[in-house]
Amino acid sequence: MTLQIDDPYAVPGEFRKAQLHCHTTNSDGAFSPEKLLRMYRDAGYSFVCITDHNRVTRYEELNGRDFVAIHGTEDTVSRFLPPLGPHMGRLFVDAPLRDGSAQQRIDQTVAGGGIVSLCHPSWTGNLWTGTWSREAVENLSGFRLVEIWNPHSNSDDDVRRWETALSRAGEKEPVWGVAVDDCHRQDQFNRGWIMVKVPEVSASGLRNALLHGSFYASTGPSADFSVDRGAVHVKVSSPGRIRFVDTGGRTRLEVQGSSGRYQVEGKEGYIRAECVTDNGRAWSQPFWITGVQ
Repeated sequence: MTLQIDDPYAVPGEFRKAQLHCHTTNSDGAFSPEKLLRMYRDAGYSFVCITDHNRVTRYEELNGRDFVAIHGTEDTVSRFLPPLGPHMGRLFVDAPLRDGSAQQRIDQTVAGGGIVSLCHPSWTGNLWTGTWSREAVENLSGFRLVEIWNPHSNSDDDVRRWETALSRAGEKEPVWGVAVDDCHRQDQFNRGWIMVKVPEVSASGLRNALLHGSFYASTGPSADFSVDRGAVHVKVSSPGRIRFVDTGGRTRLEVQGSSGRYQVEGKEGYIRAECVTDNGRAWSQPFWITGVQ
């Protein structure tokens, strides 16, 4: 059987900047929808999903060929009493969900064409009820995204939750890692984002990229991730430490500099790359390794 490395970036298009988690004055944000969207547009974003708490904010007046605002919401999955509980990002939806278990909400969102993200998994807010525990992640299915960097959470713990989801779901139900700024005020703006590879700036283009993992997460550096001759290649705009990580969260190779190459052996399950630089971090999606006897 031939070794196959699934490359989520081997698709046509250009990389565009996207924000999947932010708030306006319609919930607990400091900026109006128009002001916030203009800020992102002026900062070079092509996609923004406003995720006000438990409500959908619609503002499409700035939509055009190079900028699209997406409908979404950040719903609280109640534990004990509202507003206690963890938060679930629901993208491409028209209304919040106020009732139901986490799994029921995921199922309903996906059935309606939406995409679910687990927000700031290690966040200890809401009287310590805001975390997505490892057990919860192991027992949920159907969500497609996990926030692996959010200024309100612990990124190392969040990456471990992502690894739990990857181990449970595998390549047949992939879960992708995203960075967000979760902006409520100016000092949180533009701190984390994703770069999505799309053929055009459209809601459908973004949705397809999110479903297929054609994006990487960043808090600063730009990066290029690719496959060539059985190896995963990385180039990053700022030199630093590049780690190649396998299914068990083990570091297979670590190099210093602005580029790196990992030759796949076949037993890794997947390989993903993390870049740690003075200008921030960047994370690839997993390159699943299949066709191994």
